[in-house]
Amino acid sequence: MKLRKRKPIGKRAVKYIEKLYAMYAKRLFFVAKSYVKDTELAEDILQTVFERALKYPDSILKVPEEEITYFLMAMIKNTAYALLKKEKQNAHQALTYDDGSEGDHIEDPNDDYIQLIDLQALKETLNKLPQQQKDLLIFRYVYGFKCKEISDMFQVSERSIKSRCSIARKNLRSLLEKDGNV
Repeated sequence: MKLRKRKPIGKRAVKYIEKLYAMYAKRLFFVAKSYVKDTELAEDILQTVFERALKYPDSILKVPEEEITYFLMAMIKNTAYALLKKEKQNAHQALTYDDGSEGDHIEDPNDDYIQLIDLQALKETLNKLPQQQKDLLIFRYVYGFKCKEISDMFQVSERSIKSRCSIARKNLRSLLEKDGNV
């Protein structure tokens, strides 16, 4: 793999980005928080935006001074939407009973077939799968890797990964049904 060399960030660019942070951080934080409704996520979004500004200082230096607020707001908005989309893709909700206590079950609103699963039974059933299928399901559904990323890791075609994921899901489903957990 060939790494691209970046030219070093100049002191002028760093000072300018620090000045922008000092001027706009509080306001950008509240904008991010209005999108994600979570203080920690809003802080992460703000940090990500300024990390990108430091990675690509030329793009922020080209923005006219009177438009910098809109530019930073757009970066916050896009980063927040990307984060919310990623969170939605990994939306697994804990089962909460009427009395407020949480159970050892997980509810997956994106999968009609798996609505309520005992986590311990799922772990035990995953361990019954062949190691390759188990690894594939963990990379795909626990860590959230895309099939393309997994194919790059294992140096196998993306089509093979999709096929293997399908087979692994079918095997997991049949094992869960066999054990009476679905």
